[in-house]
Amino acid sequence: MPISFYVGLATTVVSAVLAFLVLQRYARKRKGAHLLLWGIGLVLWAVAGLCEVILAFGWNDPAFRLWYWTGALVIPPILGQGTLHLLVKRKEILIVTDIVIGVLVFASLVWAFSVLLDAGAFRPGGDVGVFLTESYRDILPVSPVRRVLAPFMNGWGTVLLVGGAAYSAILFLRKQIMPNRVLGNIFIAIGGIIPAFGGSLVKMAETTPELTALGSTLKFIGILLGVVLLFIGFQLAVKDTPANTQVAARTLNPVNPAS
Repeated sequence: MPISFYVGLATTVVSAVLAFLVLQRYARKRKGAHLLLWGIGLVLWAVAGLCEVILAFGWNDPAFRLWYWTGALVIPPILGQGTLHLLVKRKEILIVTDIVIGVLVFASLVWAFSVLLDAGAFRPGGDVGVFLTESYRDILPVSPVRRVLAPFMNGWGTVLLVGGAAYSAILFLRKQIMPNRVLGNIFIAIGGIIPAFGGSLVKMAETTPELTALGSTLKFIGILLGVVLLFIGFQLAVKDTPANTQVAARTLNPVNPAS
């Protein structure tokens, strides 16, 4: 089997485990929209990995559509929207942004399952993961969704996810408390930015072909590495939390899913 099969399988397992931990915490607390959104985002991350595993065996129309919808469109804004629920207390802002992102997520799903694909451009054999990161656009038609919506949704989610983690880490560092959460949020920030950076290079490669190899490598490796770093960040952020600092942590930490 090609390496993409094992990378996709590892991504699916790690993402599913992390999603279970986050959603389990949400169910136990019975509150926290940030936990619910993070859990949903990580479930979709696992779905993206599973789709890559399926595509390693050959062309599969629903798997390709789900792979693109999850990985290229909706995972970053859903994770980022969860962070927004920790950063912003004004309900009107949260309601408006939730509605906008919700509409875009639903509309992009309808688009992903209605757009006409060029299945003949799929190249069987070899490493399908590398092919998907480099040549997925050969299968998809040129459209405003691909050129405008994907960069917008990825940018929105990445800014919130990475920016929120960095902001949280800086706050804890300045107060010189809970070093495990400082390190955890650093891992979360790096885990969010690596796949996004690789995806940006892949997008730029449409007009700058010399970036294709670097972009596909970072995107391909970053999908697994990103969720592993998020997993490490989550574990560090919830490790040995002193009872007398829990209230302060909830106030200060805008990205920690344990808050």
